[in-house]
Formats: sequence, structure tokens, C-alpha cells
Amino acid sequence: MIKTNTMIKVDEPMIQTGSDKKGFTVIELLIVVAIMAVMAVFAIPQIMARLPEYRLKAAAGDLQANLQKARVKAVRDNSPVRVRFVSSVTPGYYYFDDDNDGVWDAGEFRVDLSNYGSGVDFGSGNATATWSSGTITQASLITFGTRATANSASVYLENETATICYAVTTSIAGTGKVRIYNGDTPFNTSNWKQ
Repeated sequence: MIKTNTMIKVDEPMIQTGSDKKGFTVIELLIVVAIMAVMAVFAIPQIMARLPEYRLKAAAGDLQANLQKARVKAVRDNSPVRVRFVSSVTPGYYYFDDDNDGVWDAGEFRVDLSNYGSGVDFGSGNATATWSSGTITQASLITFGTRATANSASVYLENETATICYAVTTSIAGTGKVRIYNGDTPFNTSNWKQ
């Protein structure tokens, strides 16, 4: 027979009562939830109003990053990389034309502007000229050479509000720059910001 020593303390109650309880009452929790709901009612419309601008900014940032990706790919593979911009459909798209046939083929890197939502597409918003008072010309092709050079071109993106726009520009040196037109009218070149 196995004997076990078991001690039971009788002087400590099993259930705690009184002021030793910790936590929140249901009423306190309901008050906090109600306050948060009221705050959300005021915050959500403002967030929704800014959402198209955030999505447009994300599309411009991704475009700049993808142009850099094309530049690096051209140097790494020792072969020119052509980035084509298709605006014949709404919303448009761009892709790396690996076989230089002018048509997107399965397996070629592609970005659909429809993925951003909020009407992000190619366009110049309220801008009627470039930052240097030049004509706005939407690039249809940017080619990166094996020495990280590119043709000088700009791609313009706008959203459903069609006021502000982003210009993503490549230089002959292959570097990129992003500018934003703030949407103010009448047009003024000083409304373009880097």
C-alpha cells in the first residue's frame, strides 16, 4: 500500500469575496465600447475620404520601386528591360516586356492599376503642364539599358477624384523621381512638389 501525505489548508477560503476582486464590471466595459463606437463614427468618414489619396500614393511608390527593379534586372541579366504602359483599357496596367513583342505574355511581370482601387489609373489630374511648364506626355515605354541607363520619360497617375496626380519620371541616367501635383486650380508650376 502506498501512503501519500496530503495537507489541506482550512483557514483560506476557496472563493474570494469583497474588495479582493479585480477586473471591470460589465457596465464599465459597455461604457468603453460605447465611447469607442462614437469615436469610430467620426473617424471612419475622414479615413474613407483620404483612402483614394493613400491608394494613389501607394501606386506611385510601387511604380517607382518597379522601375528600379527593371533597372537592376537589365544590369543583372545584361539585357535591356522594357516597361510598357497600357492605357487603352481602364484602368490601365504596366508590365516588363521580356520578349519585346509589345504584348503582355503569361510569365511577364505585370501590375494592374485596378488592384489599388479608388479609380487609380493613368492620368494627370488637374495638372495642365509639367513642373517646367512643358507638355504632359504619358510614357508608353521606358527602356532600361544594360548600363542602368534609361530613356527620359514620365508616367502620370491619378485617382477617382481626378484632381491630384503623381508623376514618376526616369532620367537618362536611369534614376527615378516622384513628384506630386496638389490639384490646385488654376494651374501653377509651383503646385508640383517633390
